[in-house]
Amino acid sequence: MDIMEKIHFEPDTDGFYGAYWKCPTPTDCAIIAMIGDDPDDYLAKTMVKWLHGFELNVMSMSPAKKDYGHHNYPLERIENAIKKLKSLGNKKISIVGASTTGTLALTAASYFHDITLTIGLTPSDFVWQGFMQGKKDGCKEWPIEGESLFTYKGEPLPYMPFVYQHPQYWQVIASESKRTGDMLNSLKLFDDSEKAHPITEDEFIKVENIKGKLLLIGGDDDVL
Repeated sequence: MDIMEKIHFEPDTDGFYGAYWKCPTPTDCAIIAMIGDDPDDYLAKTMVKWLHGFELNVMSMSPAKKDYGHHNYPLERIENAIKKLKSLGNKKISIVGASTTGTLALTAASYFHDITLTIGLTPSDFVWQGFMQGKKDGCKEWPIEGESLFTYKGEPLPYMPFVYQHPQYWQVIASESKRTGDMLNSLKLFDDSEKAHPITEDEFIKVENIKGKLLLIGGDDDVL
């Protein structure tokens, strides 16, 4: 199966937004990979080609078409993707995400024990308030009041609220990015939020429930 060939899935008909890329080398191991803004964009395709080199079938996923935020994302979408991977003959299932999708990878693995390898690239170990990306009042990102990053069975997961709301939320990020010279710096936003709202036990991801292997990767100079 060529790298450009895929099986596409839509939330309304399949229960999740993603694309399945079968490895040219026969294998019964698959990875849910949440890298990129769309399961079919350049970054996703590059990632798929790289993961095929490790003899893995790949299910690339993202929140929804033209939705670049993360808010009230139903964990059932990961659950449905797992069911589809199993129906396609996959016996070992792993998951990887970066930043917010890294947090999603940890959260999903704590719920769904068919995932036996979990890779989080600079994730949080707790659930944040949901946010949207786009253009609003001169801001490129803003928090959504009353929404969590994730939901399960129709209920928002307990979350850490941002201390800054719209438009101050983006103004703080923009100011810090300019001050430090980073492309995007949200460290002050996160640090100030944690100081204002000590994280509760309910907001932490139950990483102790994750089955199999867990790999966490972070950077000393991470400002996201």
